[in-house]
Amino acid sequence: MNMIFCMPELTMKDLDSAKVFFSECKEILDTYVANKLYISSIFQINQLLTTEANENDILIFFNAENGIYDEKILKLIRKYYNAQSRIWSIAMEKNPECRRPPEPVSEKQSFDVFCRNENRNPMKNNMKAIAQVLARKIIAQTLSPLYRDEVLYFISHRRVDGEYIAAKLADELKKLTRERNVYRDVVNVEVGNDAQEDIDKNLELSDVVIFLQTEEAQYSSYIMKELCYAIVYDIPILWIQIDNASYAKMEIRPGESPVLRYMGKEFDNQERLVEIIDEIEDKCFQLMMNSSNQVYSHIECLNEMSYSNKIKLENDKKSIFAYQIQYKEKTRDLYDEGIRNHYIQCFGRNPKNQDIQHFMSRVKKTEIYEKNDRLFLLSNHGSREKQIGDAKLSEENFDDYLMNIENVCGGKRQRLNKRVILSGAFPDCDEIYKNSLLEAVVVYSREIIKRGYTLVFGAHPTFQKLIFDIGKVYAPDVRYSIEMHMDKAFMGAYDLDILQEKCTLVLSDGLQEMRKNMICKERSEILICLGGKIKEDKTQQGVDIEVELAKSVGIPIALVGTVGGRSSEYAFEKCTDHNWGELNPWDTLLNESLFYNVNHRVMVKRLLDLLESGLN
Repeated sequence: MNMIFCMPELTMKDLDSAKVFFSECKEILDTYVANKLYISSIFQINQLLTTEANENDILIFFNAENGIYDEKILKLIRKYYNAQSRIWSIAMEKNPECRRPPEPVSEKQSFDVFCRNENRNPMKNNMKAIAQVLARKIIAQTLSPLYRDEVLYFISHRRVDGEYIAAKLADELKKLTRERNVYRDVVNVEVGNDAQEDIDKNLELSDVVIFLQTEEAQYSSYIMKELCYAIVYDIPILWIQIDNASYAKMEIRPGESPVLRYMGKEFDNQERLVEIIDEIEDKCFQLMMNSSNQVYSHIECLNEMSYSNKIKLENDKKSIFAYQIQYKEKTRDLYDEGIRNHYIQCFGRNPKNQDIQHFMSRVKKTEIYEKNDRLFLLSNHGSREKQIGDAKLSEENFDDYLMNIENVCGGKRQRLNKRVILSGAFPDCDEIYKNSLLEAVVVYSREIIKRGYTLVFGAHPTFQKLIFDIGKVYAPDVRYSIEMHMDKAFMGAYDLDILQEKCTLVLSDGLQEMRKNMICKERSEILICLGGKIKEDKTQQGVDIEVELAKSVGIPIALVGTVGGRSSEYAFEKCTDHNWGELNPWDTLLNESLFYNVNHRVMVKRLLDLLESGLN
């Protein structure tokens, strides 16, 4: 699949606005799209005319202001039209000649920049915002399993002080972006329906949760539930603080501090409201693409299984992120005994009904449907219990599917009676990237618990609820699988009886004693450090203190550098002086991979595989 984008000078005379529009669009496409061509000359068109076009390609060009085109341009358009490729035109001006593309695509709707600009304040420079809309549409076409243009925003808010702003956002998002669906319970729940059931259903289907953090939001158990669900199931969260509202008492936070901040009165100014919507759209898009990027780590895990001969993996080159999997079972399969052939479609986002319908239509036109015992749509959101209309087809989440393949090919793991310490704290950095630390905590916690280790951690208020919820899904016995250490000074903030049902709780007199109990009192296999504050007084840095304690009792230390903070800084120092030996016995390649490899799933698997091989 190729994207061919013809630059405006090939068809237009007045290039001022078109060049700005193209440049803004190109900036986004360069970030996310690999197979792309930018065509700026007839010489390049001549080369394209000698190559093969196919229906998966997408050709984009600017309409001429006067409707007159070079014959080579027309020949290129006809070539891709005959190949049944997708052809998109861009209209920069309002005159009919510019709005109507040439034959044979003259009946196709152009992307009308002038019309979209007219709906905005003409005194503002809107080219960037409008170009971003087109760029996202292109990405939705070229990387459809990662992003789709028809997204569902779930607005999580407290009605008592957030309803007015939620209504303003919802109305403006739907008006200015057209393809957006926005859920807020006060208008989306039908009279007589179960409100909470409807809320839960739409939260599960959402692509982004927009969290309006007003003063009263921190006291809502429903909002905390929504945030926790979104974090555990990898739904991106855009945290917006309103009127400098306090969040000191929030039970769970989707980061250390908000991504965006606004004053309530800003939403009463229409010009400012449009700017806010553009800012929210941009951040939501970034969050969705960052979240979807996880699909590559799952595919890498499949490749590693293939390299180790656990499965035979074959890429379906006619579809994006689709694979044929063959394996020989050694134990009972989770899905059905005797199954040896799967066809999977991988998604970085939440699959929708349209995706299911398109998938089934595609596979039934080929031998795929009859050839395979089961068909899977894999994502971080999948659930095999969901009924989707065909006995062969299931939705499933990546972790459960990959775990099943591991179990089928190698047998189930038992309790290991070994401790793994996870030390994490938010670093000081751009809030939008702090989601990567939450992702790392979730990924490491899942894998440690699934493998049969006891996960040991300090009672960080954000991390504990995440880990408890992961334990409910993956641990046969949460009190064995989760050991949480807490300073007695914080006892009053918790119901200890409830905590002790969710973990083995260890109380200490003071932070220093807590760290010693966590790291030194019982033998542990490894200390894994993620993030951490960087302080002027180096002796007060938590990562350094815990590393020294681990060294004192001979526990190997892993520094995860890809989430920023002190663990990253510490790892960089070790990369510079090549002195990994004082932290662990592993080779430089593994240590430096922990420093730069953002694939948390692969790295935690490598670490735990190393422990199980007895090479620690």
